[in-house]
Amino acid sequence: MNRRITIIAAFAVALTAGLAVAPRRYVVEGVSMGPALLPGDVVATGWVPSADRRRQPSRFDRWIVTLPDGSTGLKRVIGLPGETVKFAEGDLVIDGRTSLKGPRLLAEMGAHEWQLVNPPPARPVHADRGAVPQPAIPPLASGASPDSHWSAAPAVVLDDAPFTPGEVSRLLLPVRDAGFAAELLVPPEAARAGAVRVRASAGPLCVSWRLGRAGRYCVVAGRLDGHAVAAAWPLPADRPPTGRSRSCLPPAPPEAWDVALPWPARGDGTAGADLTPALALSLATEGDTPIVIEQVTTWRDILYRAAADGTTTWSLEADNIFVLGDFPSGSRDSRHFGALPVTALWHRLP
Repeated sequence: MNRRITIIAAFAVALTAGLAVAPRRYVVEGVSMGPALLPGDVVATGWVPSADRRRQPSRFDRWIVTLPDGSTGLKRVIGLPGETVKFAEGDLVIDGRTSLKGPRLLAEMGAHEWQLVNPPPARPVHADRGAVPQPAIPPLASGASPDSHWSAAPAVVLDDAPFTPGEVSRLLLPVRDAGFAAELLVPPEAARAGAVRVRASAGPLCVSWRLGRAGRYCVVAGRLDGHAVAAAWPLPADRPPTGRSRSCLPPAPPEAWDVALPWPARGDGTAGADLTPALALSLATEGDTPIVIEQVTTWRDILYRAAADGTTTWSLEADNIFVLGDFPSGSRDSRHFGALPVTALWHRLP
């Protein structure tokens, strides 16, 4: 009873204070926040949008902002008050340190490269465009099923945008940050026979997991924001493989990586200057029942581009923020009109 009175009282206080207690909705125009948000999509604020005016922004939040010309736009906050923002080799650098995205943020901002369903064993899945072939990682066990291995050699991947078929001609740039997301099916028979072992590699990184239960899993590995990263998580048991979607990762990715290690400096022989890393996946179990690689989707990260005049570094005042679109080539943002005052932030999208 007391809890109900408290809730009703809080609701009444919100009304008395003149706070709106219903989400505000906006229709997306343009492709600047693609591929996650495309023209015609409807986005909504939280239940008390007026409270957002008192909220402190966090990096990578998406906000409805007032632009210098008085129009309204949807952008992502990447630079906070007092910081120095820099783009280096396509990565975001804040106050001299590369900002690493977690899996959940990569799912929003990354893009698909290519996709295979039930891929054949050890098949290179990217056309050889000047790539340097590298062997796949060795199998975990001599008795492993031949369809429990997958690999891709280093390749040239460009920052094209298949979600903008009407895009005008522009210079495409190579993207080094790329990886794979594999959806696996562990049958009950394989789980009962013993722990399933999964090994994923991306360039110099090699990570292993033991999956002790039957079901579907996702395994992700790659190069991202100057790091070698990897993570694994369970998928809903009653759902089919993801199929083509806007997100470059399967559902429910975690906030943080299981492993995130600094990528070796250039010149150590681990990768070409503009090539993606060598990628590989290997599975094994103690029994005879194979683990199924249901689907492999490869992804690439957003490539932060310099301003039109070549500027790559911006120093923010104590009350300014730096905003950017998720599709830099199709976005008009702080690279063009400079930093915005914090007061330009209106509504945060949860």
